[in-house]
Amino acid sequence: MLNLKELNQNQLSAVTTQNGPTIVVAGAGTGKTKVLTTRIAYLIEHEGFRPSSILAITFTNKAANEMKFRVNKLIGTKSLSWIGTYHSICLRILKEDIDKLNRAKDFGIIDDEDQMSLIREIYRVNKITQNICSTIKFKKAIQLIETIKFEKININDFNIGTNFLKRFQMYSIDEYKAIKIIFNEYRRKLLMNNLLDFNDLLLLTEELLLTRNDIRTKWQNKFKYILVDEFQDTNETQFNILKMLIDPLHNNIFVVGDPDQSIYKWRGAYEWIFKDFRRAYPNAKLIILDVNYRSTKNILLGSNALIKNNYGRIEKSLVTNNNSGEKIKYYYGDSQSSEGLFVAKKIIELVKKGYKYSDIGILYRSNYLSRFCEDQLMNNSIPYKIFGGIKFYQRKEIKDLLAYLKLMIGEDELSIKRVINVPTRGIGERTVQKIEEYSQKNNISFFDCLELKENVDWNMKLANNFRQLIIDLRSKIQNLTPSKALIKIIESIGYREYLKTLDLEEKNENIDELINAVLTFENEHENATISDYLQEISLYTDTSEQKINNDNTVSLMTVHVAKGSEYKIVFLIGFSGGIFPPNKSTDFQEERRIAYVAITRAKEMLFITCSDGYSFGTNSSGPSIFLKEIGNENLEEIKQEYKSISNADLGWYNSKLYSNYEDNYEEKEVIFNVGDVISHTLFGSGVVIDVKGDILTIAFKSPHGIKSIIKNHKSIKRIKK
Repeated sequence: MLNLKELNQNQLSAVTTQNGPTIVVAGAGTGKTKVLTTRIAYLIEHEGFRPSSILAITFTNKAANEMKFRVNKLIGTKSLSWIGTYHSICLRILKEDIDKLNRAKDFGIIDDEDQMSLIREIYRVNKITQNICSTIKFKKAIQLIETIKFEKININDFNIGTNFLKRFQMYSIDEYKAIKIIFNEYRRKLLMNNLLDFNDLLLLTEELLLTRNDIRTKWQNKFKYILVDEFQDTNETQFNILKMLIDPLHNNIFVVGDPDQSIYKWRGAYEWIFKDFRRAYPNAKLIILDVNYRSTKNILLGSNALIKNNYGRIEKSLVTNNNSGEKIKYYYGDSQSSEGLFVAKKIIELVKKGYKYSDIGILYRSNYLSRFCEDQLMNNSIPYKIFGGIKFYQRKEIKDLLAYLKLMIGEDELSIKRVINVPTRGIGERTVQKIEEYSQKNNISFFDCLELKENVDWNMKLANNFRQLIIDLRSKIQNLTPSKALIKIIESIGYREYLKTLDLEEKNENIDELINAVLTFENEHENATISDYLQEISLYTDTSEQKINNDNTVSLMTVHVAKGSEYKIVFLIGFSGGIFPPNKSTDFQEERRIAYVAITRAKEMLFITCSDGYSFGTNSSGPSIFLKEIGNENLEEIKQEYKSISNADLGWYNSKLYSNYEDNYEEKEVIFNVGDVISHTLFGSGVVIDVKGDILTIAFKSPHGIKSIIKNHKSIKRIKK
């Protein structure tokens, strides 16, 4: 039996509303999913709707399965066959009726990877890059194909096609010819092989319902009630499909979402979708869920103050019966290192107070911002995992460039194999295998095999050219600092141009961040060498993976990935001007919504951090403008400065005498002398090679090298005088 007593007044109103068009504006943490699933259960148990006549649409398979589980738990029915995503619902409609469009029912579906392979094949067969146009990259071609299809552009009409391409700053006849060939060949290949891509599932369903009145009526008669989750993420085509599936006699459509959380403009969603709904159904009932069950009062005060600066929104202000909690904490570091160190040490402090690592989420605007925070998490042995991205030092472009740095000081075979054909030099996998076999058979190093000029079964010239490149690079960077050496390598091998040929120019942000990481290392370590830096990085690349399978980990992710999640404690990092919002952004309304989503992920505590000197080449300027909009009255600035003695120092030091760090150090005086053998909790055994005041210089075994550590830190113990 369905129990409605747990619902608040507005939730109850939404669940038991009269039939007809209904809009439920559900703020963050207000029980949106609970209302939606209870409404479905109510329709079945109290209104007499058959489960098979109810269509419920959400945006992910996970959300659809969660919805089915909850309804089943409420009323014990498992016959909820029409709860699914837009794509899954459209697929079912097409499998039944695509033959009405003169298409066979046994069609296949290609995924993103298949689509990219098909585009590459079209380029190769039609010699697009060589003979027609070399400026249109694969991803751009796919974007244009999707837009042509969704906007129903007649690309074969010269005037229409060329005017369309001008929107994308494409003006040449060659570009028009290339796109025309690519689009027509792509469509021909799909038709010939009876294939659909993901967008076809939507577009053909729209066409079917639009052109066949009998089919449209059939589905309208089937679905007596339609519900939509996350309505703010709906695009124009999806909305058109919805309107044609609704029985016009009753208009039983129930949409739930939050316009203030519309953050997917880049994939077709638009912020005015709720206004379009009200224009289509002017008698729609509006219900606002504004009682938040997730966050403290102080967190909501900050989020409300921020989002009210967006114009044209459906007005709502979240309230809660939760306690006031602490004010939103704000920290402004003098560098990325200090910002990351603040986050790490605050996490250690919170865990000591009883929080688990899994209670904590670290959010950021763009993936490249994870690097400086990852560094400090690893330095402090804090377990973490990244969602929706790859750890910074595990990203291809970073591993490529670190391999080149390694070849500046040695002849590491793994590094050679990694970059011998990066950028592309015509040295394929078979050639690498032949060199490797020769190396093993004749007991010659892989690097030395590259200079052989006779009696070998591979292209000697190409192999020797790569070897000479490495030798020349060593000469070029001989007297340069590590950061300048890295810049010289990137320029000399044309790595940025290589990324451009792969249509991966967005990876340049990660390259800039790597340069910034090396610069930071130089600033913290006098006379730092490439070898010093690589030794330091080996700690990150070797030990970071040990934490991945530990469920009790801190979660790192972009705000977009975090949508729908919640954490007791949230750190919103990189909240600087030029970063959040990004310099390139022109839509501050959307950026403000992204910040709002980030803030409302926090349940008990929210820390907002930023710092000077973001990644190399990034123009960041002080705190984000959104910080002022949150309001000083809702913020508590943390004044202390966090400074690391060294990356080996697992403790922390506060230049303004903040007092929460004493337990990391021995109270009694400890005397060390040169030659003492010590044991470190992370680096193992080492020998003291210098003592200056309170700072010991210790030589550890490879790969750790020489570290500077404060002498009374608890991480070190003398084991022999």
